[in-house]
Amino acid sequence: MVTTPTPPAEPPQAAAEAVLAGHEELIASAAPPENPPRVGVWTIAVYALTMFGFQLTLLLPALFSLAYKVQLIDPAGKDASLGFVLGVGGLISLLVGLPAGVLSDGTRLAWGRRRPFLAAGLVLSALGALIIAVAPAITFMLAGYVVVGLANAAIGTAINPFLAEQVPAEQRGTVGALGGVTAAVAGVGATLLGSFLTGNIFVLFLTPVAVLGIAALLYLVVIPDRPASEDVRVGSILDVFRNIWFNPLKHSDFALVWLGKFCLSFGSTFFSTYQLYLLQDRLGFTPEQAGRQLGAVGGLSLLALVGSSIAGGTLSDRFKRRKPFIFLATGLIVAGLAVAASAPSMLLFAVGGILLSAGTGAFNSVDLALASDVMPEKDKAGKYMNIYYLSGTLAGVLAPLIASVILRLGGGGNYGGLFLSGAVLGLGAVVTAAKIRSVR
Repeated sequence: MVTTPTPPAEPPQAAAEAVLAGHEELIASAAPPENPPRVGVWTIAVYALTMFGFQLTLLLPALFSLAYKVQLIDPAGKDASLGFVLGVGGLISLLVGLPAGVLSDGTRLAWGRRRPFLAAGLVLSALGALIIAVAPAITFMLAGYVVVGLANAAIGTAINPFLAEQVPAEQRGTVGALGGVTAAVAGVGATLLGSFLTGNIFVLFLTPVAVLGIAALLYLVVIPDRPASEDVRVGSILDVFRNIWFNPLKHSDFALVWLGKFCLSFGSTFFSTYQLYLLQDRLGFTPEQAGRQLGAVGGLSLLALVGSSIAGGTLSDRFKRRKPFIFLATGLIVAGLAVAASAPSMLLFAVGGILLSAGTGAFNSVDLALASDVMPEKDKAGKYMNIYYLSGTLAGVLAPLIASVILRLGGGGNYGGLFLSGAVLGLGAVVTAAKIRSVR
């Protein structure tokens, strides 16, 4: 059962004036509150814009630009090559993300413990995009995407703890829903934008980095940050990796949330990674035509995702229930994958995509709030939120590698079997949510 949080005490007038004046030295000197004060519209807007930029740097390569570049270099082996590049790049992000979260929790720079990771990640993101743009072979593309993986780990370390650290429990569903909306807008923008930028490969890969750069500057100025407290010690490299671990038996609810997201992410990754190739190979579109078709469908999918995301997040906050929304969202995602698996036309493919988007919006907003609710140690949000997002990252590593095997079954191009496999795996999210005890 969700415990109703105790309303935070009103701050002294001097502290309130300091916050309004932007005096972050006062904020930095205070211990992080157990349940922080409500966040305002401007703070939420900057967070949402930064999440949009981050999601665009993730989704434009995953949904369009990498697939487009791979088929230019290796048209005959595009399925396996795309899976290899995405899988290895995701693995790097996975391996770096967890220790980065622990290091961030213990960073005691005057600038803060999250900001340095955001700035470093932005530089690496630009470098990786440039390497991929000029790459003449798959191996060079892989090198660039490894750098992008490092960048994504650093950026995620900086902004993923925001919900748990700076948003009170009664706002997390709503703010989490807005995060889901930005991901949806980025997804639609990625495929549509990519289809119009194929004439200049540098613009194709560097545009999302430029958008993130503008948002990140606002985030660095507006969102308060503080150095880690003196009692937080990082220790040696061995200590960093040792601190990554948490006991899933002791903190079983958090482990179940992690496992449910992992299961559901497989189906979503199967769909997002190979939808471009499905439209080309099954329905006969060119890459540019396919990108524009996906952009058009994405507009309808965006409406479904935004509506379900906002409804799921706000209603779960209002009724203090998370699990029923997880069940409904999972059912929509599974249905969408099943419809897309056998779609003989663009119309049915669109129906499947819209169902999947509606489920994804509701799931992401509610599941993020659920993870924040059951997080074991509130003062180690960097560690635990990186562990939470690891579920999606790990699925992103494994899914393309497994997909390349499934696609070869039955003579190749087995997109129906691929999407149905994702639907079956996604049902695991229903099982794990049902077993969670501390939240309804």
